[in-house]
This record gives sequence, structure tokens and C-alpha cells, in this order.
Amino acid sequence: MDADQRLAPHRHSEFWFGDGNIVFRASNTLFCVHRGVLVRHSPALEAILAMPSGYDTDGTEQLPIVLHQISEEDFTYFTYFLSWVYHISSVPPPPEEQLLVTILKVSHLWMISNSTKFAIDGLENLTLQPTRRLELAQLYSIPQWIAPAIHEIIPMSLVNTTNTEAAQMGFKVYIIIAWAKEVIERERQGISCLPTLTPCFTIFQLLSFRCKEAWSGFWWKKVAHAILHPTNPLPLTQTLQLIIEAPLPDGMNVACRQAMIDAMIELDGLEVEERIIEGVIRAVTLHFSSL
Repeated sequence: MDADQRLAPHRHSEFWFGDGNIVFRASNTLFCVHRGVLVRHSPALEAILAMPSGYDTDGTEQLPIVLHQISEEDFTYFTYFLSWVYHISSVPPPPEEQLLVTILKVSHLWMISNSTKFAIDGLENLTLQPTRRLELAQLYSIPQWIAPAIHEIIPMSLVNTTNTEAAQMGFKVYIIIAWAKEVIERERQGISCLPTLTPCFTIFQLLSFRCKEAWSGFWWKKVAHAILHPTNPLPLTQTLQLIIEAPLPDGMNVACRQAMIDAMIELDGLEVEERIIEGVIRAVTLHFSSL
């Protein structure tokens, strides 16, 4: 028996409604609320409360329903939200992360779809770290948050990852992302060091000597520099745009440059980074669904 269970419970100072008809105990606090309000949008909770307990006084102050997975603070926030929804209170809940996450937690637990949507919509308007969004996506089944979070996390330096961020990702996801970053870095280094982009080698060989020299110099000085930039590396998918927008390299004619651009477009070799990220998204989604 924990400390809360040993102490005599006390009524909540605000959420003990005189006309309430069901009593819950969260931590060491009693809440007397309206059963109809709680079950109106939660068939799951309605089914739980309908199960016979064997006690006539179940759900009363003498024998409150104990909320084992919900703290006093959680239920206070959630009751505050419900009071506003059903016009018991005229003060709307502030759009704060802690309150919205609490609404999401309780709504997910009791399968209340409309308040789940309210919480998700509210959280989407806040600036949350991608690792935090990924954590919430796993905890409360929000698959649409996985891909955007992964796209933000992949460019981040793992060296600067805090313990909190690592914990939010979880060990399995951290390993998946670390592996993907290693593979991406190898691909970027390989592409940077090969001005012909190996699949385009045949086209490159057909260029004049002067065009080859000009293309190689342009690649090393402009393209490789951007791809390998230590703090703001160019995404591989933007490499073609960089080449197209750059001035024509000295010594290279328009036809030669266009031949290389056409070969790169046809061979689709610069999409490798995005394909790796898509694989990460699939792996993380599969992992979350298995939990």
C-alpha cells in the first residue's frame, strides 16, 4: 500500500460538485462529478462503470472508484476541461502543453475521440521538439506525427542529443535513427567524392576534355562543398536545383551541362537519402504498432 492509500482521502477543493453522482479517487483526492458527462462520449468508460463490482456503495465517498493510472493532477486538468466543454465553467483551458497532454492521456485511456482530437489539434499549434512529438505519437497512437518528426530528427546531431531527447525517442528508435544517419552520411560522402555520380559515368566519358575538367572543378568547389557542409548540409534532393541555378561553369558549354543534368534526372541517384528516411519512418511505425 503506497503513502496515498494510507492517508485519509480529501475532497477536491473545486471539483466536488454537490449534484455530482459518482466519486473517483485520484491519488489521495476525491472528485464528485457527473457520470453522464463522463460517459457521454466514452463507450469504454460506460462499459467499465456498468460492470458489477459486488458493492452497493461503489462510486460513493465511502467507496470511490480508484483511478490507478491517473494522478490527482491529471484528473484535475481533465475535469477542468470537461467543465468548460459542458459550460459548467466559462473559463477555457489555456493552450499549454501539460494540460493538453493530460487531456490526451485520459482521453486515450478512456477512448474519448472528440477530446482526443481537441488535444491533438491544440498540441499541433504548439512548438514541440520533434523527439517529444515522436514520444507522444507512440504513447497515444498518433501515426500522422511520425513522418514529420523523423524528417526533423534525421538532420539533428546525435552528439548534441540530450538525455531527455534520447529517452523520448526510446532505445529502439534511437538505434534505427543512428543507423540511418550512418548510412546517409556514407552515401553523401560517396556522392560528394564522385563528380560523375558513378551511374552517369558513361555520359561523362562522352564529354570533351575541357567540359570534363570544368564539371569536375564545379562539382568539387560548389556541389561537394554544399553537401558536406558541417552545420548546414545540402539535402541530396536539392542538389539538382543547386546545379541548375548555378552559373555555367567556366570552360563548359550548355549542351554538356544539360547532358549531365539529364543523366542525373533519369538515373534518380539523388533520391537515396529520401528513400532511407522513408525506410526509417516505416520501421518506426512498425515498432510503435508492435508495442
